[in-house]
Amino acid sequence: MDKSVELILEYARELTKQNVVGKGDCISVKSGEYMYASDKEVALDALTEKDVLKIKLEEAEGEYALHAALYTQKEDVLAVCHCHPKWVKPIADCEVDIPAVTDDMTQIVGRNCKTSKNDIDSIVFNLAHRNSTLIKGDGCVTTGRTLNEAYTCVLVLDKAAHCFVASAVLKKNVLISDFEAILMNTIYKMKYSKKNQENLQNEEGNK
Repeated sequence: MDKSVELILEYARELTKQNVVGKGDCISVKSGEYMYASDKEVALDALTEKDVLKIKLEEAEGEYALHAALYTQKEDVLAVCHCHPKWVKPIADCEVDIPAVTDDMTQIVGRNCKTSKNDIDSIVFNLAHRNSTLIKGDGCVTTGRTLNEAYTCVLVLDKAAHCFVASAVLKKNVLISDFEAILMNTIYKMKYSKKNQENLQNEEGNK
C-alpha cells in the first residue's frame, strides 16, 4: 500500500476516534504534482484503501479543487483537513470568528480563526496567513506541513470552539491579547514545532 494512502487511512481513524468528524469530511496529502484524498462521499469511519483517490492537482474539481488551490498557493502546505466538528458548526453557521480563547489555540491556530464564505477564493484568502478557517455552513478547513499538524489543528480548533460557545453562554469571555497571541504563535512555529514537523515530514514522506 502506498505510504500516502496509509497516512490518509491512519488519520481518518484518528479523527473518527476524537469525534471531530461529520458528513462531507475530506482529508488529503500532497505528493509532487498529485494529491491523495479521501472520497468525500465516504464517511471517514468507513474509509478503505479503495476510497483514497489519487488526483493530479491541475485536474482537481469540486472539493478537491479547494485542496489543490491550497497546495498550489501555499508552498508550506502539504496536508489539508476539511472536517465538521460539532462545536465548530454553530459558530460557522453564524459567521462568527473565534478569538484567542486558549493557549494552544494561540500557539497552533493564531490570534483568531475567521469564518469564510463557502467558496474557494474566500477560503484561500483567509488561509493566506493562517492554518485554519471556519466555513459558513461547511465546518472548517485546516492545513499543515504534515497531516499530523493539520489533524492537531482540527482538535485544537474544536476545543477552542467549545470554550468559546461555553463562555458565551456564561457571558464571560476571557481573551488573550493580540500581542500575546501573535508572540505565542510565532515562538511555537519557529522554535518548538519546526524540528518536530521536519521529522514528521520525513516520516510521512509527502513532499
